[in-house]
Amino acid sequence: MSSQGLNVRWLASTRVSEHTGQELGQNDQNEEEVQAGSDEIEKDSIGLKDCEKSPRLDDEAAEKGYHNEIDPTTPPSPSSASDTEYSSDETSSTESTPHRELQGTSCIQEAQLSQDGTCIFTSDYSRTFSVYPIGTNILSNASTSAIKPYAQFTSPNPIWAFAANPLFNLQDAASTHVLVSRRDSYITLHNALWDITRNYDSQDAQTLSSGPVDIAKPLASYKLIDHLTEAVTAPISLAYAHDGAHFFAGKQNGIATFDLEHTNDPIHTITTIPSKRNKLKGGGRGFKGWISALSLSLPSTTSTGGLLAAGSRTRYIGIYDSTSGGDVTHFSLPGTIDGKKARNENLRHIMGDGVSHLKWSFCGKYLYVAERHSDVLLIYDVRNFSLSLGYCVGRKAETKQKLGFDIWNAGPSPYDIEAMAHEVWAGGSDGHVRIWKDPYRKEGPVLPDEVVQIQYGKLPVVSTLVHSSGCLAVAACGVVDVGDEKYTQGRRRGGGVRPRYREYGSLDILGLG
Repeated sequence: MSSQGLNVRWLASTRVSEHTGQELGQNDQNEEEVQAGSDEIEKDSIGLKDCEKSPRLDDEAAEKGYHNEIDPTTPPSPSSASDTEYSSDETSSTESTPHRELQGTSCIQEAQLSQDGTCIFTSDYSRTFSVYPIGTNILSNASTSAIKPYAQFTSPNPIWAFAANPLFNLQDAASTHVLVSRRDSYITLHNALWDITRNYDSQDAQTLSSGPVDIAKPLASYKLIDHLTEAVTAPISLAYAHDGAHFFAGKQNGIATFDLEHTNDPIHTITTIPSKRNKLKGGGRGFKGWISALSLSLPSTTSTGGLLAAGSRTRYIGIYDSTSGGDVTHFSLPGTIDGKKARNENLRHIMGDGVSHLKWSFCGKYLYVAERHSDVLLIYDVRNFSLSLGYCVGRKAETKQKLGFDIWNAGPSPYDIEAMAHEVWAGGSDGHVRIWKDPYRKEGPVLPDEVVQIQYGKLPVVSTLVHSSGCLAVAACGVVDVGDEKYTQGRRRGGGVRPRYREYGSLDILGLG
C-alpha cells in the first residue's frame, strides 16, 4: 500500500489470518465452485506475506479526537461471558501457530459507517449483511490485525439497500438498529448487535457462541405495497431522517416516508411526477424513474429537517423538503434532455448511466453526484442548480459496478464563510482511492490531490468511508470476474450451462497521519 504525500498504515483487514496477523496469499481462500446445482469447495494452502508497517503515536489520535469509551466488540450486555467472546485482539501473536484455512469474504456491494464510528456495515454478493467492529485500541496496533464480523445474517433474496440509524450509539441498545431492503420483501428493521431471539438474562446467554451473532430476526417489517396490484415493492435506496423516527424509501416515480411506529403503510409519499402515464399533466413538472440514491442535508435555518436529494436511474435529481415533502426543484444531469441521453461529444466525458450515489457537504451548500459508468463526480451549489460548479475527474469508475464515495469535514472553510472545508474520498475500479480537497472552489475538471493504493491495486474499491476524527478510513473492495481468471482469490462459481466466474471481496481499515 502506498500513497502520495499521505501517511497511511494498514491497521486491520479481512485478508489477514486471525492467528498470525499476516496477509493471506493469493491462494489463501477456499474456492467454492458451483456446478450443475452442486457446490464443490477447493481448499488451497495458505501463503503468508509480511504487511507494510509504519510508526504511529497514540497522542496523534488523541489530538484528532478519536475517543471511544468502550470496546465496540463488546456491546452492553449483562453477560460477562459474551463480552469475553467478542473482545478484539490487541496485537497479532508472533509465536508459531497452526495455519487455519479461512473462508474468503464475498464481493462487497456496499459499506457504511455507523454515526458513532464504532461499526462498519456491509452487504455482499452472497446476500449477507455483516457488522464489523472497530476496536478502541486499533490505532496502537503494532501490526495488521484480523477483522471478522461481530454480527450478521444471510438473506434468501439479494440485499438492495440498507441504512443505519443516524443516532446509532453503541452504549444504547435501543439505537443500534438498521433498515434493510431485499428483493420482493418488506423493509425490515434489525438490531445490529443483538439476537432478539435470545434471553440474555438466562444462563444460556452465558454460553460462548462459535460464530457471529445472528441478527436475522427483524424487530419490525414495513409494507410498501401497490394497492392496485398488491405487489410488494422493495426500494433500492433508503435514508433515515435526522430524528431517527422516520425514514425515506426510494421507489419507482416516488419516495415513501415511513414512521418507525407505523408498519402497515407509508405516512406520506413524495411523487416525482404528477402522472405516470402523461408527463404533461401538472404542467410537465417532475421526472420518471427509479430513485436509486437518497441523501439528506443537515438541518439549517431554511430547512429544519434538511433537504432531501433524490437521484434517479434516468439521470435526474430532485430536491425536496424532508418535513413537508414539498418539491423544491429538480433538474437533469448534463447531456439528458426530456429523459433521454443526447449524443453530445462535448459532454460525453461527464455523462454516466444513472445516479448511483449522492452526498451533501456538511455545510449543506454543495451536492456531489456520482453515476455508474462515469469517471467524474459532479458538484452542484444549492443556491443555483442550473449549472454544475465543476467536476472531480480521474475517479476511474468506467464500470457498471456501483462505486461510492465519502465526504470528510475538515473544519471552517478559509475560502467561504458560509461553507465548511471538506475532502472528497472516492474509490476506483483500479484499486485506488482518490482524494480531492475543497473541489467546490475550482472550476471545470478538478484533479485529485492525493492517491492511495488499496490492496496493491487489484480490486475495485466499492465504498470509501472516513472516520469523523480523520485518523481512520475504511476501504471496502469487491469484484465479480467472468471467464478470464484474472483473479485467483475468492469463490469460483458457475459451470454447466452458466459461465464460470469468480467473486471476491475484502474490508480494510487504514490509519491516516
